[in-house]
Amino acid sequence: MSIVKKVLFLILGIISLILGIIGIFLPLLPTTPLLLLTSFCFLKSSDRLNEKFMQSKIYEKYVKKFKEQGGMTLKAKLTLTIPVSLLLLFMFITIDSFIMRMIIVIMWLAKVIVFTKMKTIRVEASNV
Repeated sequence: MSIVKKVLFLILGIISLILGIIGIFLPLLPTTPLLLLTSFCFLKSSDRLNEKFMQSKIYEKYVKKFKEQGGMTLKAKLTLTIPVSLLLLFMFITIDSFIMRMIIVIMWLAKVIVFTKMKTIRVEASNV
């Protein structure tokens, strides 16, 4: 792979990491997909950064289980979807711009579609 591609993947990885971390505190940003993108970009750009990221607490909490099992539990989906839906509903009600309301609806639909299409992992009784 060329050095230009590696640098572009590195830059994209750092940007997605920053946005993913912001998404931990701001539920409008999709944390797990952004951190999955970070993992992919670091894998393509830097073995050292990829290893460091895979050993981080952020990776352990938000990415590892998803990568290993290919989905999320229903509880995790609802924990992410309900607060965001309430926040978007509040924004929809309080904002008086038609265009902004349409953007909010599109954001909400995108979030619901992503979580609906995503594999739902069943929790085994021994893990509860």
